[in-house]
Amino acid sequence: MTLTTAAIPVESLPQRAARWARECGEWARVPFLPAGERVGRVYDIVGPQNLFGEDSLFINLGYWRANPATLDEASRDLARLVAREADLGPDDIQLDVGFGYGDQDFLWATEFGPKEIIGMNIATEQIEIATRRAADLGLSDRIRFEYGSAIDLPRADASCTKVTALESAFHFPSHERFFAEAYRVLQPGGRLVTADITLRPNTVNEMVMRASDRAGERNVYDLRRYRKALSEAGFDEVTTYSIRRDVYRPLARHLSKRLRDPDMRRVNPVLRATFSRPGLIVWGPWADYIIAVATKRP
Repeated sequence: MTLTTAAIPVESLPQRAARWARECGEWARVPFLPAGERVGRVYDIVGPQNLFGEDSLFINLGYWRANPATLDEASRDLARLVAREADLGPDDIQLDVGFGYGDQDFLWATEFGPKEIIGMNIATEQIEIATRRAADLGLSDRIRFEYGSAIDLPRADASCTKVTALESAFHFPSHERFFAEAYRVLQPGGRLVTADITLRPNTVNEMVMRASDRAGERNVYDLRRYRKALSEAGFDEVTTYSIRRDVYRPLARHLSKRLRDPDMRRVNPVLRATFSRPGLIVWGPWADYIIAVATKRP
């Protein structure tokens, strides 16, 4: 049986409190890890026990345009949107960078039928769990999950037809290096699609980006800068558009109810506060959510 949130063992209150304390202690040590290990360690600490879904292990904010009833279905709709923008089909060799626990890849394999999906990640627990789940679903012959960095992809030149990054690129140490690597591993005419969290285009965020530039940290983007970076990486037919209206506000409405469910008592209070309606009201207005589509020059 494949793992879902429903299969997570029940804990007593003392057990939960002890786990929460361990998680917070481990998160506090993350900034002192080597830069290339931090994001993977964060997600290894989060684990399935801290997810908000009901029947999946998706780790994204979802796409709520069709008014789905659950975060699981909103997450599936986001995966379908990425697949449609990628024009994913049976001739494709797809590299999915930052795959979570594999749910998006399982959906793509069954609904869109690419020839092969290679998932790339730096969170070792996610690789192990996703690999087990693929075997449980009988998909190991079409999907494999490997360790690899987004800014140094262990793939040969022109070895893929599609590269996807579903709500993962904002974690990458450098968008520019990821775009360059995606361009390298794509075949001519291949397509890159990202669903990414960025800054909203406004005066305050423009000041933030300028300050980051002066500090030598250029990995801060809004929609316009994102499009420019893809073009500078060599991509043609670059399209970027925002879906934030179909992400943050409906997610806040859903979580205002979902976080009251009894099974949500297992989620770390820090994460509950961050994604509660008040939490989203604090940080949501500053964030954009974009879809980016770019094609490697033939």
